[in-house]
Amino acid sequence: MILRRLSLRNFRNYESIDLSFDAGIHLLVGNNAQGKTNLLEAVSYLSTTRSHRCHDDQNLIQEGKEAFVIKASVERKQKLMELRVALNEQGKNLFLYQTAMKRVSDFIGEFNAVLFCPDDMTLFQASPRIRRRFIDMELSKLSKSYTRVLNEVGKLLKERNAALKQNTIDFTYLNILDEQLIDKQVVIMLQRQRFLQDLLAHCKEFYEKLSADHTKLEVQYHSCVAYSDDIDELKEGLRKKYEKNRERDCFLKQTTVGIHKEDFMFLINGNQLSAYASQGQKRSVLLALKVGIVHMIHDLTSEYPVLLLDDVFSELDENRRGMLLCSLPKEVQIFISTTDVREIPRLRDRSYIVWKVKQGELSLMR
Repeated sequence: MILRRLSLRNFRNYESIDLSFDAGIHLLVGNNAQGKTNLLEAVSYLSTTRSHRCHDDQNLIQEGKEAFVIKASVERKQKLMELRVALNEQGKNLFLYQTAMKRVSDFIGEFNAVLFCPDDMTLFQASPRIRRRFIDMELSKLSKSYTRVLNEVGKLLKERNAALKQNTIDFTYLNILDEQLIDKQVVIMLQRQRFLQDLLAHCKEFYEKLSADHTKLEVQYHSCVAYSDDIDELKEGLRKKYEKNRERDCFLKQTTVGIHKEDFMFLINGNQLSAYASQGQKRSVLLALKVGIVHMIHDLTSEYPVLLLDDVFSELDENRRGMLLCSLPKEVQIFISTTDVREIPRLRDRSYIVWKVKQGELSLMR
């Protein structure tokens, strides 16, 4: 998968820009606050339809403008795919080959990008909601059915919480909602567990190289029921949890068990990574996760995603910088932002395309 063309209109500090890209490694070089991260954010937005930096998409519209537009041409399996996202105060519109997408799930996964940014370092200390969002977003890129079922669960949870808030609770209706939730939640639980185990297997090898020590990396999936590959066992476990927490849910007027309360955590040598790992170890684990996701996407789609590295190399020594790039196949198109081109290691068999970024404009340096 190669991003061939990108056009931005009124996005952040980009008023109007049209860019063409080749395969390979692209360096975005410039001082702070010039637009390097904004450009990576726009590319990532095409993959996820959301910003990794703000909750309100209206903030992405350039000040004084009414809307932003992101357009891209993506080479996928030797064919060009046209994508467009337009957002104004009325909402967001997604287009694939000039056809409006009715559902976000129809758009996500068509263009895959994996982003590493400094804010990712909070993943291990953040709330469980942030970690769930991380796993849900990555799974949404890989499975449209996952996105669909996740949305259905969200709607059912809203209905159940609304039912719990009634002065007189209709328990027959509540039982119906519980069974519907149980059926759909086991699908999410199975996919989350398998995703985490596959991701761990992919990132372990690279982490061992990057960390240059003998630390053991593990992941634990924390659910409200004991995990099982048997769907009927999972359903029965959830059913018992709903029955046990019925009185509590009625008192609190909200659903207290389910996939919206799950969490996962990484362990290093048997200890919780967030509490025992150094900053360097946390960064190594995160990089290993991102590299693992790149390979997972390739395994499932036979295509490598575009990799976006935002200010990654400033915290890595020269050896680890080279190791990161060498671990990625040449087929991976990579965009790297940096304030100092000297941070980027020189590789024997790979060349770089260097872009100067200044005040929302890009120009080729060589």
